[in-house]
Amino acid sequence: MKNRGMVLITVLWVVLVIAFISFSLAAAARVELTASENSFDSDRAFFMAKSAADAMFRNIQKPGSLSGAPIVQEDGAWIFPFESGEVRVQYEWNTNLIDINAATDELLASMFDSLGVDQNLRNELVDCILDWRDIDDIPSLNGAEITDYGQVIVGDRRLPRNGPFQSLDELLLVKHMTPEIFYGRVELNPATHQYQHIPGVRDLITVRSGLNQINVNNASRDVLGALPKITAGIVERIVTERAVKPFTNPDDLSMRVHELSNSPAFNYLTTEAGNPTGIVSTATIRSSSAARTVHLDFTRARKKQIILYEPLFYKDVEVINFGGWRF
Repeated sequence: MKNRGMVLITVLWVVLVIAFISFSLAAAARVELTASENSFDSDRAFFMAKSAADAMFRNIQKPGSLSGAPIVQEDGAWIFPFESGEVRVQYEWNTNLIDINAATDELLASMFDSLGVDQNLRNELVDCILDWRDIDDIPSLNGAEITDYGQVIVGDRRLPRNGPFQSLDELLLVKHMTPEIFYGRVELNPATHQYQHIPGVRDLITVRSGLNQINVNNASRDVLGALPKITAGIVERIVTERAVKPFTNPDDLSMRVHELSNSPAFNYLTTEAGNPTGIVSTATIRSSSAARTVHLDFTRARKKQIILYEPLFYKDVEVINFGGWRF
């Protein structure tokens, strides 16, 4: 009888262990399945965003390409419906950002100050950027030229370029630039006890606008806050006023935000939006809320299109070319 009891207890323990193992395996399988689904949805959102951006770009090249498509326009965005979610597509203007190729030393210094960069490092970065852009090999006071990069080569692969920056990532090659300054960082806000993202240089700059001014109606708070001698109060005033009504010209800006009249920041602001030079596309999966954003850059140029050779007759046309993806 005693042996039967022991056998029964042993069987119960075996059943319990098997049940526990089965439960653990099932839980692990569910976690793995959920992770796989999230990964799949993220990839699906990426391709949705990319395809919508590409379709929008084709429509810019050939207006009317999207004629008849079930696209809804809402608050300056074009919404592409998909069976599994939707994609919101908007234009990007490079005048919303600081052009690293056109910015003055004053503007560059102020930008680094807004990011909390140490003064000595700021001076080195500003001079190194200026040396990267100029055409000579004479270093500035705190700058760097070809020998400071340990190079003696010439050509496209030389450092520094001695010419305009061709991409944002090229700034990572500049002497004294760090990934933290370029990409930004996350730190704890002692006031709110919450983590916040501190923007990096790449969040503030472009290489395409060709202007040393930014568009006051569309620039972000961070970009506005990077202007020389501007205060947080002036930034908030600008944002509040433009939400009521966009600024129409510099006189309108100085009248409605009179604090700007005596500020160096005023010289770096414009109301001219220019032409869009990019597309930002964000896709969201309805079931999981997974989202991905892609950027498509394009360039604009004008060329002469010959209509007749005899007599010579031509017209100026705009050519829009693909510039690249940013993910």
